[in-house]
Amino acid sequence: MKKIIFTIIVVIVSFVANSQTVSEIVPSVAGDKIQINFTVSGLKYFQEVKKVGVSVSRNGGDFIPIKEITGDNWDIYKDGRYKIIWDQLKEVSFTGEDLIFEITLLIDKKKKSFFIMLAGNDVTPIGLRLGLLGKVGFYVEARSSLLAMQNPGYTYVGSTIIDYDKPGFYEFSDKEGWQSYTALVGVTYQLFRSGFVYAGCGYGIENYIMEFNEYEGSPETSTGTGWAKSEEYSNAGVELDAGIMVRINKFVLGAGGTALNFKSFGWTASFGYSF
Repeated sequence: MKKIIFTIIVVIVSFVANSQTVSEIVPSVAGDKIQINFTVSGLKYFQEVKKVGVSVSRNGGDFIPIKEITGDNWDIYKDGRYKIIWDQLKEVSFTGEDLIFEITLLIDKKKKSFFIMLAGNDVTPIGLRLGLLGKVGFYVEARSSLLAMQNPGYTYVGSTIIDYDKPGFYEFSDKEGWQSYTALVGVTYQLFRSGFVYAGCGYGIENYIMEFNEYEGSPETSTGTGWAKSEEYSNAGVELDAGIMVRINKFVLGAGGTALNFKSFGWTASFGYSF
């Protein structure tokens, strides 16, 4: 091969917008192959290049698609500098011909990606959030405490169970904590390439509970145990959830806040993976 004419016709075909451009296109001979460097700009954060098509015209003839190409032609998801390698000897044999290249980009919206995260706070430390991330996505979330399965049958104020209705007496043990759980559904929205906001609504319960031992008779005989919830620190109803998530490569980090019945407010932290 004696020469290559560096004349490039750029045609951009977009299913989403017409503001994407290819510039700084530099073909060069690399051994027995041709390397084409180019810059893509104008891609939106929710777009990606689905395919790069390269055609060549020999001595001013018709453009013919070339197939023996490798490189970044299926890995363009943001603005930047890319390259394609054409192994032309596998497709055509020529010497001393003038070559004109045509580059075509096929652009579409990115597919939504599935994500799964561990989520929790000091009241509901055990939680799971999963859904789809995209320009607009959704998620479901469930969180609970370690004592979520305990059922408080009574209510206490201070050190007194105000609705205790059994014969005998009781004594509080040293077991106490939150009996709480939450279930939510919500939406996610992509603000920029790696940043998302989320907001959801659901139902939650927060009860601070204490265990007590029951006794009766003389001498006293243990008749069992029970749980009582604090009148002051008990709340149930509609829970709102909102925050931000940041995707770093495939990992997703999140932070947000919650409001239960607009009476108690908290925070959430989350960590997970995007597929």
